Amino acid sequence: MEVISHRGRTSPHELGNSLRSFISAYNLGVTGIETDISFTADKRIIIYHPDSTKPNLADMKWRDIDKSVFKVMQLNDFLSLLKSFSDTFCCLDIKQNSEELVKKAVEMVLDKGLQNRIYFTAFEKKARWITIESHAGLLLLAKKIYPKTKIQIITTTSWNLLEVADKYNPDAMSIGWLLEPLPVRLITKSLFKAKVRTLNFKKQISEIQRRGTKIWAGIFNDPEDMNYFVDLGVDGIFTDSPGTVFELIEKKKIP
Repeated sequence: MEVISHRGRTSPHELGNSLRSFISAYNLGVTGIETDISFTADKRIIIYHPDSTKPNLADMKWRDIDKSVFKVMQLNDFLSLLKSFSDTFCCLDIKQNSEELVKKAVEMVLDKGLQNRIYFTAFEKKARWITIESHAGLLLLAKKIYPKTKIQIITTTSWNLLEVADKYNPDAMSIGWLLEPLPVRLITKSLFKAKVRTLNFKKQISEIQRRGTKIWAGIFNDPEDMNYFVDLGVDGIFTDSPGTVFELIEKKKIP
């Protein structure tokens, strides 16, 4: 079972996306690290989820961020760190709807020789009632720039997984429900479980895996949710609490 640390967190109480969190996650033994990329106001790519702090660092210039109390990494520095993390892969979640961001990020990944360990990540589509920062069209752009670019599609609002796989031919897909805000979580969780019962998700997942595409679930910190997706046959779990997954594996509740 692959364990992917959301924002490099080892605890749900961490802000994540920091040098300290990435090193802690690696030392814990995670399989992969998920992190966010966005532009600053002067087009530096930083490891940051827009609006996760006040002020919003995506609206600031790098020189001002660098002088602030926020210890934010630039993408280039993060990639150098990842290169030292042997056998650890990374999902770079595109957090702005920007073709320029994607182009620059792909170029930097290629320059570091990390194209085999990086998945570019975005949502499959926009739901009118959910705010989503980017979309899978940006992943197709990444493929156009470098055809062997690995892509991961988050499919929280799609029920025909085979149709999505046929359309994008992704290297990985993520399934599950959204966690925030609470009303959205309740709606998406209820819808997801209802669709799983009627659309034979296990069969869809098995067929997609047979084609060579990984199926991950996330983001989940509750053991009950983790086991739910293990029973569906996923390859890995995105989590803010990787230690919980390792405990379940140790107790042989997760293979």
